[in-house]
Amino acid sequence: MENQSSNMIGRIYARWLHRLAGALTPRRSGTRPWRTLLVSTPEGLEIHVKAGGLSKRVGTLAPGATGNEAAELRSRVPQEAAAQSRHVLLRLSPGDVVERTIRIPQAASDVIEPVLRNQLERMVPWPQDETRFGYRIAGPNSQAPEQLDVHLVATTRSKLESLLQRARGLGLMPCAVDYAIEPDAPHAVELMALEADPVKTTANRLHSALMVSLAASTVIGSLGLYLAWDRQMENDDLEARITVARARMEDVKRLNAETLHIKQQRERLVRRKLDEPPVIVLIEALSRTLPDSAYLTEIEIHGRETRIVGKSADPTALITKLEDSAQFRDVRFSAPTTREEGETAGTFSVIGQAEGGSELEERP
Repeated sequence: MENQSSNMIGRIYARWLHRLAGALTPRRSGTRPWRTLLVSTPEGLEIHVKAGGLSKRVGTLAPGATGNEAAELRSRVPQEAAAQSRHVLLRLSPGDVVERTIRIPQAASDVIEPVLRNQLERMVPWPQDETRFGYRIAGPNSQAPEQLDVHLVATTRSKLESLLQRARGLGLMPCAVDYAIEPDAPHAVELMALEADPVKTTANRLHSALMVSLAASTVIGSLGLYLAWDRQMENDDLEARITVARARMEDVKRLNAETLHIKQQRERLVRRKLDEPPVIVLIEALSRTLPDSAYLTEIEIHGRETRIVGKSADPTALITKLEDSAQFRDVRFSAPTTREEGETAGTFSVIGQAEGGSELEERP
């Protein structure tokens, strides 16, 4: 199944390539340029050469020429004739061909050769496979403009091969065989091209160009895919690095936030330490301020607020002493003073605000 599909694709490609080459290859019109012209006449094969825009007849190879005559002419022809075969042309005369002007619709100009082949079956008396033909489009018919006049010329393969063999006997290899009434006729009908088929040559060149283009496209496409893959790999690697960098940035941000939080906590603790009096300093200040007749049973410190409980012979005087000191302010009783029966000292509960910590150490 795959082979059939491949063969079908190959045939379609070959047909398309041939049609494209045919469209790109101009059909030869008019007479081929020549420097040596071999004209088939009833008298024999006439040899004409052209030099300086003028043509002259070198000689004629008669049908029944002897070997010496042919050899003499063959020795003289290379001196006068063209050195390259592309400048040698073999031309048929009216006695070698069957010719007719036929009409075909202009709409059939794209399929003119199949139409002419059908006409040849009724035009020539020899078998179809022996026929070699050529044609020239003369132009629109004068009476029916929608019709084309086509000058059709046909001959036999054996006639062409015989004439070509005689030309080779003279050391000449024609590039083509055509038909015209006169040697210098402006229009001729080509019956056979002995050079490489121009359509096939164009098709081969197109095929080579397409293959080169396909190979170049494949190389460029592969290079593009490689570059795209390489770029994608670079992008993936870059994205991976960016992801790692972002993760590190997030870690740095988190660490910075934690550091800032710790710093803030530390600053709060430092401010608290600076703002709140040290306990040992506060106790020392109380011991200096309280009289010998007073002693403490409890002491509570909550930030700056200090509450002391104890006994004193004169609790009221404690308020004045503490107020007069530099370490306390806003001193007041927090509970009524009580004195038990039979005791000289009364129980007091005093609360006050202690002054700042580091400054407290510097005060007397």
